[in-house]
Amino acid sequence: MSDNSAASTGFRSGYVALLGKPNVGKSTLMNHIVGQKVSIVSNKPQTTRRRVIGIVTTPTYQIAFIDTPGIHEPHTQLGKAMIEQARMSLGDADVILYVADGSHHPGEQDKEAAKLLKQDIKLPKVLCMNKMDLLKAEDVQRNVDAFSTLLGVGPDDLMLTTAIRGHNVDKLIELIVAKLPVQDPLYSEDEFTDQSSRFLTAELVREKILHAAREEVPHSVAVLVDDWEEDGAMTRIGATILVEKASQRAIIIGKQGQFLKKIGTEARLEIEEMLGHKVFLQLHVKVSEDWRMSPRILHDLEYSD
Repeated sequence: MSDNSAASTGFRSGYVALLGKPNVGKSTLMNHIVGQKVSIVSNKPQTTRRRVIGIVTTPTYQIAFIDTPGIHEPHTQLGKAMIEQARMSLGDADVILYVADGSHHPGEQDKEAAKLLKQDIKLPKVLCMNKMDLLKAEDVQRNVDAFSTLLGVGPDDLMLTTAIRGHNVDKLIELIVAKLPVQDPLYSEDEFTDQSSRFLTAELVREKILHAAREEVPHSVAVLVDDWEEDGAMTRIGATILVEKASQRAIIIGKQGQFLKKIGTEARLEIEEMLGHKVFLQLHVKVSEDWRMSPRILHDLEYSD
């Protein structure tokens, strides 16, 4: 934008930190706005384990969303690393977008997240009360008042949305853009994330497990890409699925390997769509007790620095 600088065109850009408790729809909202799957989604809490940047660029603005792990009480090294990722995002942000489950009254996790926000009250805030399709008409004013008071947000800085359907998301974007600084884009217009293809591949495999596995498995699963070889029109990928118990390994493999095959097929199809060419995906399952407490493994998984 050398000839048409932001100062002359009014172009706005900046970082927007997505904060909120687990499973309120932060990743779904960001993916919808960006128009690409940048963060994996599932109905399991704490699906997002590290900060992920999703970028949307138009002729008049660029938003770099920082999707963060849900605010929760950490009980493992992984949990502590996730909370630290959320805290770090505040330092980079120009605007805070707090996403709440608007169908419920604020709970303890919302109150904990509000404490985190009050550590830096200078940043402008926008409140997104998501899942409005589940909000009963008689509870609308009560819930709006409760979240507004908790987060210190006025009526002009909140929006009720249903991210999964895109309802009111355009109006939410208008609120956000109005708070961004007038400046040139932070990223080139063809970029939509800062995540590597390797990391996204590992996340897509984990997403398929989250969708298919029973409750005892999801929090104990991680995926590490071991091998990545590009061979003409084919990419050969080897990945290890980490679990904490032998019983979980048996679940992931399934009877005659059928569960693992199903996960691999679903992930491969989406990875091929992402990369734009054929993929050979080979998955292994390994028991690694207490991997969530291992700084080395968390570093290898890119969940911590």
